[in-house]
Amino acid sequence: MITRRAFAAGLALLPGLAHAQGNWPSRPLRLVIPFAPGAATDILSRLMAEQIGAALGQSVVAENRTGANGNIAAEFVARGPKDGTLLTGTFSTHATNPHIYPRTSYDPVTDFAPITLIATVPQLVVVHPATGLADVAALRAATAARPGGIIAATGGMGSSQHLSAVLFERAAGVRFETIHYARGFAQVVPDLLENRVNLTFGDPLALLPMVRERQLRPLAVTGEQRSHLLPDVPTMAELGLPGATSLTWYGLFVAAGTDPAIVTRLGEAAQAAIRKPEVAARIRELGATPVGNSPAEFAAFQRAEFARWGEVIRSAGIRAE
Repeated sequence: MITRRAFAAGLALLPGLAHAQGNWPSRPLRLVIPFAPGAATDILSRLMAEQIGAALGQSVVAENRTGANGNIAAEFVARGPKDGTLLTGTFSTHATNPHIYPRTSYDPVTDFAPITLIATVPQLVVVHPATGLADVAALRAATAARPGGIIAATGGMGSSQHLSAVLFERAAGVRFETIHYARGFAQVVPDLLENRVNLTFGDPLALLPMVRERQLRPLAVTGEQRSHLLPDVPTMAELGLPGATSLTWYGLFVAAGTDPAIVTRLGEAAQAAIRKPEVAARIRELGATPVGNSPAEFAAFQRAEFARWGEVIRSAGIRAE
């Protein structure tokens, strides 16, 4: 005969039962954003919070937890309750940071359950017109003729701009003189417009106004396809440098060990949102390409990114103190 106490103990071993019965979510959820308000990560996160909340019939509260290039927010979610609290993970938090920062306190693969890849963004390589460089072939020739003669600027050691430049150097067999701006990419732009530095890789949306005003010359994008913002600019692969292909990206995660029923429901809600024409259009306005894949597909993508960038970072000797 099963006693009431034994029955209760048995239920305790089935933490997902209440969720599977449809009681979840019974209260507002949180979506933790690793970067400051107003940035692309913040805009995409709030868009997804609104859409997921509407789909689940429960509000999703967006919360910015900045610091340590996203590591603080990632650790907070990884160590937090397994109740469906979401994190907007990025190229930095889930592909590069643990390879760069020796004291990163979370594992981007084992400490999280992926929900969906929201969107990807290529880098755009631009030069100052005064360099006289009209295309990537000219850039390669000039850099090969004078190793270190072309000055590349980045938003910091290990930033997406830096890593894209490293990939280009490897693929093209050239070497830049690289300057890292400790205060981020915004510090790069004034020096680039004055040709004190000659080249950078950056977010196409951020660079687009200067390209349109012919203050900067676009040479290539690093994505697998051309950017819808600059359809006349070729990809690195089109130019014979497939090894220089790279993307930054944004995706949703929850803590590992979260009930699979919650992961499934969040994935379905997020994918349905990204498929909406008005949501996809808003994502494209930010210079990104909407994705919205399944949790399993996103997990495979994230593992591949983590492995790929680990090799690049180790071989280049990139490490923050």
